Amino acid sequence: MSLYLDRLVSEFEDIQTGITETLDRAAQESREPSEEEAATVERSQTRAEELRQSIEHYSKIEETRNKVATVRSKIPATPVQRSAAPAKAEDPAEVLAREFPGGIGEYLVTLHRATAERDPEARERIERAVADQTTGDIPGLIPRPILGPVISLLDGVRPFIESVRRGTLPGTGGFDRPTVTQHVQVGIQATEKTQLASRKMIIGKLPVTAKTYGGTVDVSYQAVDWSNPAVMGILAQDFAYAYAQETDSDAAAQFVASITGAAVPIADNTPDAVRAALFAGAQTSLAQGQAAMPDTLWVSPDVWGQLGGLVNSFGQPIFPTVNPGSTTGSDVSGFRLIVDVNFPAQTMIQGPSRFLEWYENVRGLITVAEPTLWGQDVAYGGYGAFINTVPAAFTKFTPATAPLAAASSK
Repeated sequence: MSLYLDRLVSEFEDIQTGITETLDRAAQESREPSEEEAATVERSQTRAEELRQSIEHYSKIEETRNKVATVRSKIPATPVQRSAAPAKAEDPAEVLAREFPGGIGEYLVTLHRATAERDPEARERIERAVADQTTGDIPGLIPRPILGPVISLLDGVRPFIESVRRGTLPGTGGFDRPTVTQHVQVGIQATEKTQLASRKMIIGKLPVTAKTYGGTVDVSYQAVDWSNPAVMGILAQDFAYAYAQETDSDAAAQFVASITGAAVPIADNTPDAVRAALFAGAQTSLAQGQAAMPDTLWVSPDVWGQLGGLVNSFGQPIFPTVNPGSTTGSDVSGFRLIVDVNFPAQTMIQGPSRFLEWYENVRGLITVAEPTLWGQDVAYGGYGAFINTVPAAFTKFTPATAPLAAASSK
């Protein structure tokens, strides 16, 4: 099997494993797959179908090659006569004039001796006179194949959105999120039969308005009918990836803008200073977030690079690293680390993830025929809404930009 076919099969098997794990996880938790999980499975199935078609195509090519090789191995090799013509192409008229100074008559006599009488010397003269035929002379006979899937710099990963609470957006385009603005009171009774603490509960509301995210393109039927691989499948996948990028980018921007508190500066770029700032910010989050423990640290790639570069006196990393764009996270002093390329540079925010919410309703791909133009409109979109229910519970930091320093060896 060729290396390329190996790679296609490996990617297909990885996708199937991912789909199985997602569905098994939902089954183990006795629930239906979430909307996000269902969308992920659908995108994976689309990619798996493309891979299946590619695998079948290249498998047939491989089978044909193997059959030809088997047949060829049973036929004795024929010695190949190699031309003594110069490596550099020459004008055919100059070659004939040099090899046959007697003109066309001498050429015809020599050709007869070479073919009818099989004269070795005559055959050699004819071969020297034959013009070189290279691939550069026959571009119309050599097709340029398209190998492998279309290269795209987009992917469907949404690190920030997948790190917060998610729900389905209602069909009204907006809704109110109830929130307790005053709690009841519980206290210690002074003595028997004395009045207990009493305070009414007040529930306010946070308005949430959905945004529409989408894009469109006008495709000719010629592009649909003649493209290989099929352009519609590629367009659908690209729209899904672009939608994921745009929604994650906008939600991340809203999150950063929602934090109104002053940024806490980190004294210097050392492990001790970073750790001290994180726990100072955690105290603020606890005080402002109604005792909600901060659990996550959201950072931009440049801050991720700074954290990953901090080492102790022995050159060992202080904080675990995580690939930019990862949604699984990794710990930094006990806080889950989420890296997202959609955060602006020098973003470093800490807080309880349960106070952040993303609501969404993905409409997906919509097509409308344009018969008079021999084409069709293709659109992809959905609705989404982000809300930070307790902005005061989050702490924004100003990372130090000084050179990285090692931790103390104490």
